[in-house]
Amino acid sequence: MTQLKAQRKPSRKSSHTLALLPRATLPRYLTQEEMTRLFKVISSPRDRALFALIYHYGLRVEEATLLTLESVDLKNLHIRIQRLKNGVSSQKPLWRHNAKLLRSYLRVRQDAGHWLFTGRQGALKKRQIQTLSTEYAKKAGIKGRSIHSLRHAIVVHLLEAGQGIEYVADHLGHKNIQNTQIYAQITTSLRQEVFAKLERHPKIVRVA
Repeated sequence: MTQLKAQRKPSRKSSHTLALLPRATLPRYLTQEEMTRLFKVISSPRDRALFALIYHYGLRVEEATLLTLESVDLKNLHIRIQRLKNGVSSQKPLWRHNAKLLRSYLRVRQDAGHWLFTGRQGALKKRQIQTLSTEYAKKAGIKGRSIHSLRHAIVVHLLEAGQGIEYVADHLGHKNIQNTQIYAQITTSLRQEVFAKLERHPKIVRVA
């Protein structure tokens, strides 16, 4: 019996690994208020379109650099995203406000080949985008956040908007939903709010 109990302990512990993760391991993201402040200091049509796509589609910086003119269909409102790190590449609907930002940018875009986001020396590079992110965050008074915080932000904001974890995983191109579930810990306040409403809901039977 003692040996059997000893064998069961590791599996029981592993099943609760997610719940026991220390707070420090949680992704650092931007709140809605911080996102609003960030975009207020971005006046460049190119950078507004770039950072909006990174945020709304949860793009890694490298994924943003892979976008080409052919990736975006402004007529039918589609965007083709090539996911890295074993993610699932797919075609997604292009939100109308993103299409509007892209049209504004394309009117002034410097023609430098087929890459979507370009500068004076051709396609924007990862380091250039990271530098822009640091500069804009400083202007917006946002500290301790990297460009990757935008990817984390859309996940949390989607969960806070009531989207299920499966939808969020698909939105990010995650093959394994376990990669998405870590974000659910951040939305504890939302769950408490929902539970408070359900507690008073007439369809929920209360046992006196």
